[in-house]
Amino acid sequence: MDGENLRRELADITKSLRRALERELHAGGGDLIATAAKQRHKMAARGGAGTAPAAGAAARGDRPAVPGPPPAVPAEEMDLFGEEAPKKPAKMTPVTAGDVPAPLPPLDQAARAAIARAAEPVLAKIAEDVRACRSCALWETRNQAVPGVGSALAGIAFVGEAPGAEEDRLGEPFVGRGGQLLDRIIKAMDDAQLIPGLKLDRSAVFIGNVLHCRPPENRVPLPFEVEQSSPHLRRQLEALRPRIICCLGKTAAEHLLGSKASLASMRGRVYRVYGAKLIVTYHPAAVLRNPELKRPVWEDMQLLAREYRTE
Repeated sequence: MDGENLRRELADITKSLRRALERELHAGGGDLIATAAKQRHKMAARGGAGTAPAAGAAARGDRPAVPGPPPAVPAEEMDLFGEEAPKKPAKMTPVTAGDVPAPLPPLDQAARAAIARAAEPVLAKIAEDVRACRSCALWETRNQAVPGVGSALAGIAFVGEAPGAEEDRLGEPFVGRGGQLLDRIIKAMDDAQLIPGLKLDRSAVFIGNVLHCRPPENRVPLPFEVEQSSPHLRRQLEALRPRIICCLGKTAAEHLLGSKASLASMRGRVYRVYGAKLIVTYHPAAVLRNPELKRPVWEDMQLLAREYRTE
């Protein structure tokens, strides 16, 4: 391989790594990396506690202890992710934007059904506008534009970043592996009756994105792309009148809250936007890459359920 080809290959590798890191940060995985780094730093400051005993055993010629199998977890303590059920989350103090927030949209199911009926033609028109949109260059590389799906029946809206490859192929949001996990989370909420009396499934909630076209190679959306596409989301939320919005990942949270804070610092707080409450959690794609995020996501769903029921 000559020098020019080598430089080109290294540049491509660097670009791919940079995009992978950007995606990890915007999905929330960067918080997990930072936490692990802090833990390693603390261990190093204590003189490598946790590794010294093994080293000492080796020096004495002792045989190292063989770890036994992990303790079994009773079936009744398993959650949807196949792991130990999360403990009750610590009490979180809601934070609202503004001194006196406006009343939330109604909780009554008959009222929610009326909102859903009124929203249907509006959402259908927005879907047409999304499919016809050519406001930025993403329309040139997409296979299909991807409007949101679902309804206003439950009064819950999940908002992610942008379509992926499978969404671009099928024209529907959250249908890839991340979307399948989101479906399982919603089903687990319903199975656990986190919101008693409310049937939760993909058709009862709204699922959408800030961007409605797939960025090339799943890169992080550019500010101009968000500026051009996000008005469709705003119109959708205005028609849906949700009681609570759940931001999936950093891009959605940054856009709806106008904040550049870390995703970890935005979690556990309750905001008010578009007349609704809003919480922030990790994107399902980040959970697939980092199973350690399963517990905090489930805690966030418990927070969502508590806040949904209260004014």
